[in-house]
Order: sequence, then C-alpha cells, then structure tokens
Amino acid sequence: MLFNEKLIQRRKEKGMTQEELAERLSVSRQTVSKWENGDCMPDADKFIRLSDILEISLDELAGREVEVEPIVLPAPEVPQPKKKLRCLLAAAAACLVIGAACFCLGRYAFPAAAPAGTAAPQATVQKLELPGTLTVSGLSYTLGLKGDGMAFGFVSNAAVDGTVFFYSTDGYGPYRFEAKYANGAYTTESIPQGRYSKAVFVVRDGDWERSALLATDILIDSDGASWTNVD
Repeated sequence: MLFNEKLIQRRKEKGMTQEELAERLSVSRQTVSKWENGDCMPDADKFIRLSDILEISLDELAGREVEVEPIVLPAPEVPQPKKKLRCLLAAAAACLVIGAACFCLGRYAFPAAAPAGTAAPQATVQKLELPGTLTVSGLSYTLGLKGDGMAFGFVSNAAVDGTVFFYSTDGYGPYRFEAKYANGAYTTESIPQGRYSKAVFVVRDGDWERSALLATDILIDSDGASWTNVD
C-alpha cells in the first residue's frame, strides 16, 4: 500500500477529518489533501508527527510491510522424577547418546561414495534486493553537531544505511557523508558550510547499487541552508 493510501486509511480509522488532522499538524487542509492525492510528500518532521498523531509506525506509514515475528513460549517445566526413576532415565539417555554417536560416526566420518557423474551440491547465496527505483523526499536540515555545518534529514524507500555525495561548485569532490537510517527516516553527518552544485543519495549491497538526486544549488552558511528541490 502506498503512503497516500495508508494515510487516508489510517486517518479514517482514527475518525479524523482532513481539517482536524491539518490543525494538529499546523498545516492547511489543502496540504493534507495534496498528501492524500499523492501530489507531494511531507517533510521528515511532518512525517514523524503524522506517525505520532495517527499512532502508526513510520515503516507502516511509508507503505512497507511489517513482519511480525512469532512469539515463542518457554517449554513448561517437567517435575523432577524420583531418585530410582532418574537413574533409569539417565541410563536410557546414555544409551541413546552412544547410539547416536555411532550413527553419526558411520555416516559422516565414512560417507558413502557418490554415484559416478553426480556433482556435489553447491551452496547458494541470497543477495538482499534493493528497491527497483530509489525515491527521496522531505529534505530538511538542522544545525550540525560541531556547530559549523548542517545535518540533513529526508525520507526514502531504501530502508538501509546509505551515503550522500555533495559535489562542490568549484569542481572539487564529491565529498562523501554517511546517511544513517532509523525510525523510517535518514539523517546525514554534519555537512560543512559551502556551495554545492548537487547532492546524490546512494545505497549499495555488494555489487548492487541504487542512486537518486537529492537536491541541487545547495548553499550552507551560518544563517542556515537553502537548495532547489528535485521534482
């Protein structure tokens, strides 16, 4: 299910109108309508607030299926048998262990020869498949940890750690910055002040790679940051 479909479904489940949701988010009703029509995506801050207001995880809200691991209950405790019965059980267990050891020794230490022309089975390695098309949205910034740059946040469908490459307008670079994934959103390292022609988000898994243009005409200075969004 896509983000806009999940937003409509969850809002109705909570019994909220577009106006009520917009008021709680401090945005206009038209903005909520654009989200639900799929015309645009909320920025990272609004995305997190939507998750809190609608009481839904960021992964579910973004349209990703959430796997629920089965609950394994501990095995019930078995009452301890009496002393004589314990001795009999111990003897039986010892026989079973010896028998199993002999079986394994005969099977694995002296395996039967494979028929002529039969190839040995090959181990298969499964690779994590990245999304066919990498998407990014909701770019925002906060003051970096060192106070001399900006950390950027955004939303993507990759759901794995990635890297953002900033290309300087003077031809140097690209400069590489880690983008960590947590709670359905990404946060980069602190980006130094300067002017950059573009920023590209890249995720990799072995030989597989996906990339998406994050923003262009980026300016980071002591007053904040500005950029041109990518349609």
